[in-house]
Amino acid sequence: MSRADIETLVAGGVLRRTMSDREAAARELVIANQHLASSQLVADVDSAGALVLAYDAARKAIAAHMRANGLRVGAGEGGYAKLARYGVAAFGDSAAGEHFRMFDRVRRVRNSVQYDAFAVEDADVAFARGQAEAIVAAVEADLS
Repeated sequence: MSRADIETLVAGGVLRRTMSDREAAARELVIANQHLASSQLVADVDSAGALVLAYDAARKAIAAHMRANGLRVGAGEGGYAKLARYGVAAFGDSAAGEHFRMFDRVRRVRNSVQYDAFAVEDADVAFARGQAEAIVAAVEADLS
């Protein structure tokens, strides 16, 4: 974890300090894993839903890591983009760093699905799920 990068995000208002809550973080990780399983189950009948579930799994895992470390997204617009910045700051130098960098790409595809009726391909779902699985695993390993 790059403490300097995280401190820069706090100083810039991207993140704010709060009480650490490892129990809530653990519950969020359970939900993240449920979303991963659900994404797999619905992929054949609802590719857009499968992609959104994979994205939400990764998002919840990153939020769980923040919660466990006493951080939350700062006020203002772009909360999920700020969450993505935290993921890169916290894990960018790790073996899973590339998956955290790709989370923002998945976020943009998810936004296109949600707001622009983007047609989701099987490859999009597989990519999103691959990133999410790696992110959830990295957060679980770091918090264990």
